[in-house]
Amino acid sequence: MDLILKASNIKKTYTKSAGKELPVLKGVSLELKKGEFVALMGPSGVGKSTLLHLLGSLDKPDSGDILLNINGDSCNYTKMNDTQLSKVRNNHIGFVFQFHHLLPEFTSLENVMMPALINGKSFSLSETKAKELLAQVGISERHNHKPSELSGGEQQRVAIARALINEPAIIFADEPTGNLDSANANSILELIISLRKERQLTILIATHSQQIADASERILTMGDGLIVNQK
Repeated sequence: MDLILKASNIKKTYTKSAGKELPVLKGVSLELKKGEFVALMGPSGVGKSTLLHLLGSLDKPDSGDILLNINGDSCNYTKMNDTQLSKVRNNHIGFVFQFHHLLPEFTSLENVMMPALINGKSFSLSETKAKELLAQVGISERHNHKPSELSGGEQQRVAIARALINEPAIIFADEPTGNLDSANANSILELIISLRKERQLTILIATHSQQIADASERILTMGDGLIVNQK
């Protein structure tokens, strides 16, 4: 399979309020192949979320390189400005988080439409596509409901539909089932697996769930700011 993403010696340190430096990533290198499903595991605090944010261009590493290869076109995050990164992120990357980050004042349909509208798509096209996605994730009858009127599982389905609206090549998910009961966690995992197959998505999921790890093709294990095991 072709490489879709390659990270080389990624380092990231945060400065705490007292001026003390906290090294979070200490030289992480990894490769993701087009279409594969990878689980990122490890205890809390080892840098899984930070790594996802960097790989998804939501934040920048202090050093190292992140190369994204989409349809033969390669880009290096560290050589791009914020405007260029935003364009890459909007067009090629989708995110699913544990706590959804849905906008509370908007309906499910409006939440899913938002990234497409921001990306310059027309209202009618965005609406049509959002309705199709809500049907695909199994909650078309809830498209006029606001997040507060939805269950946790339904909110996560809306978040997944939103992540797919701009037809990304790669999805980064941070504990997507971590806030759900076992029944909803099972159904969300089944949904992710089916969408991945249907859309030929590359998926990297940071998780504590052994069930997700068992369903993945490959497991990366983090410890102390490094990837300590790959299998």
